Amino acid sequence: MWHVICLLLVVVAIRIDIESEGPVVVLRVAGRLTGPAIKELEEVCERTEANFVIDLSKLKFADDAGAEVIRNYREKGTNIRGASSFIKLLINGGSGHK
Repeated sequence: MWHVICLLLVVVAIRIDIESEGPVVVLRVAGRLTGPAIKELEEVCERTEANFVIDLSKLKFADDAGAEVIRNYREKGTNIRGASSFIKLLINGGSGHK
């Protein structure tokens, strides 16, 4: 007699906490900004009506598409803060932005 054990592993790629700092909304992004997590961040940003800041202090990794999304928000005037040196390198893509 054979027993088969199926194990479903759900990996949460990203966590986005929404906090208020006075009149500014802070989106604290943690985890990995890849695949479906990119769409999740975009949806949260679209639903945020107030001025917002994207805090990347707990972001561990972003793929090219994730870095592009962050660059796009920065170019639109969104304040990006807390990024590690590694994440800054990914976001800046060698362009020299800080």
